[in-house]
Order: sequence, then C-alpha cells, then structure tokens
Amino acid sequence: MSFGLLEILPSPLKRELGWPWNKETDTNVYKDYIDWPKISVITPSFNQGRFIETTIRSVLLQNYPNLEYIVIDGGSTDETFEILKNYERNLTHWVSEKDEGQSNAINKGLEKCTGYIFNWLNSDDYYEPLALYKVAKAFLDNECDIVSAGERHFDERGNSLFRTGSTLKENFSETLYCGHIDQPSTFWKKDILDFLEGVNEKYNYLMDAELWVRY
Repeated sequence: MSFGLLEILPSPLKRELGWPWNKETDTNVYKDYIDWPKISVITPSFNQGRFIETTIRSVLLQNYPNLEYIVIDGGSTDETFEILKNYERNLTHWVSEKDEGQSNAINKGLEKCTGYIFNWLNSDDYYEPLALYKVAKAFLDNECDIVSAGERHFDERGNSLFRTGSTLKENFSETLYCGHIDQPSTFWKKDILDFLEGVNEKYNYLMDAELWVRY
C-alpha cells in the first residue's frame, strides 16, 4: 500500500479505529491517469463539533491528488473552531464567522471554488474510502453533467439504510413530485452551479431539492 496523508495529519481529537482514523485510500489507485480533474468540496458547518472531524478526515484521507477543500463555519461555539485550527494547514480555505445559514455558507464557499467537479458535504456526513476516486473516474469515462452514487443513511443506533442515488423522471412534473436528490453523493460540474447561481438562500433545508428541480 502506498501511503499519503495519514502519517502527517494532526493526531485526531477522537481516539477511534478504522476509517477515517487510522486508514486511508491507497495512493496507487491514482496511477490510472496523470491529470485528475480538480474536485472542490465545501463543508458548511455550525456547532457540529462532535461530527466534523470525521467529515474532514474522510475528505482528506481520500488522498485525492487534485483536491480543493473549503470549510465555511457559521461561528460555532463548540469544539469546531479547535478542530478547524488543528487541520487548517490541510484545508484550502476555512472561516468561522456568523453567516445567514447553510445556503449562505455554501454560496460563500462556491465563490472561492476553482474546481471542475463540485460537491458540498455537510458536517455530519462523511465519504467512504475511494469515493472521490470513483466519482472522478466516472466523470473521466463518461460525458455527463452529474455523477450520483448510492449513499448510506444511519440512524442514532447505527442501523443503516442504503439509497441508490438521485433520480430524474421522464418529465418535469414527475421529477418535481417523484424525483429526489441524494445530495451528499451527487457531484456536479462546477460550471453548472455557476450557471444556476448557486443554491437559493431563501431555503436552508430544501435548497438541494430546489436546486435539483431548477437543474
């Protein structure tokens, strides 16, 4: 196995085993291509200190060779600031200041993104190993605007439910009522988000669904 960031990342505040604590994506997988497209990931956050270190490490330990990772925190009062300071040299950009909610945070991050592929990953979600490798390879191997993967949802007891990814129906009306977006596992070409002018800041909880309908 070829190692990447695991040995040089800060020691985690949590002492846990497994992914993404003492395991990482083997960097050898990226030998398939020389020019990997830049992936921009934004994590909007507010008082999610008990989760956000998992989120951050799951992004960084993808060992993706062309990653832009931005965290926009809304001025958390828990341990989030300490965690962000701990990882700041591994982040492309981060800020912790009052904002107007999740949608505003996403748009603030979008203004700083320069990647070809874009996703936002909330601070209580995380990527599984090889996630960014598989997404980038799907974009490289197919002519597409969006790549949507399956995603696993966990309840408070740790039980999981697998969902198969975002769906579009045959027409606008059916998509509006029956289609859905699995946002954490749906990756966009960044220029589409620019064309759509980001997420609608009137919404802080349904902005992903509203964005999907506009697309």
